[in-house]
Amino acid sequence: MAGIPIFGKHLIPDGESAVFSHKNFSLVVKRENDGWLFLQQNKKISAKNLTSDFSDAEFFKTGKSNTLHFLPALPEIPLVFKGDNLHITSGQKLTFFLKLPLNIQVCFSKPQPENMIKEISPVKLTNTWFGEPHDGEPAFALNTGSWQSPDELDLSPFEAICPVTIHNNFAGVLEVERLIIRVENMTLYKVAGRLTTSLLAVEYKGKTINSSAKYNYSKAFHGEKPEVVVKPRTVTENNLKKINFFFIKNLYRQES
Repeated sequence: MAGIPIFGKHLIPDGESAVFSHKNFSLVVKRENDGWLFLQQNKKISAKNLTSDFSDAEFFKTGKSNTLHFLPALPEIPLVFKGDNLHITSGQKLTFFLKLPLNIQVCFSKPQPENMIKEISPVKLTNTWFGEPHDGEPAFALNTGSWQSPDELDLSPFEAICPVTIHNNFAGVLEVERLIIRVENMTLYKVAGRLTTSLLAVEYKGKTINSSAKYNYSKAFHGEKPEVVVKPRTVTENNLKKINFFFIKNLYRQES
């Protein structure tokens, strides 16, 4: 995949090693004894300064195949975006773009679920909680800003573009405070050489009326026939409808 060198198919002969590194993340893989040694380090290293110390490495017995596939994947639990001074007046629709972190799924021989060795998180995420203390859920905090155009985003190899639209269908000004993104419902597409998630389309109708959140393909953001790189981890009707508008602050004030 262009611009994302770690993702794709890699042939590593028996006894040889390969290094995949970006900034403060490095993954060293060695083919050995019909299996694989994996050594993850929180620093950037190169093949030139690679040492042969695999004493802390994980070993996976897989058989005779010398092929590994590195596949992108969104995190396993939702992400929570803290709005950065985003306001939407009544009847208006706001579109913005986020950068979502990617995991690495490693498969041997063929890229299929039964051949997955492990899933790696190259970006360290912070645990958080979304919702009320008695009726919430665990999530990861998305500690990034928002952008008005996808062209403004400078993506790392471990990030994808996420388009978001919020339609304020309520008589008042909304301030986006905490938006939950259920990444398990999202598809990853390849668009113009970059990974782009499903569109998150939110319609807010007020605190006492059921609102909606949908995760969809959009011609405007994905093109005519985009390449589907990764399908959603899971899609259920309940997850699609569960939006928890705990994340939006209503600034409407009733006049006396």
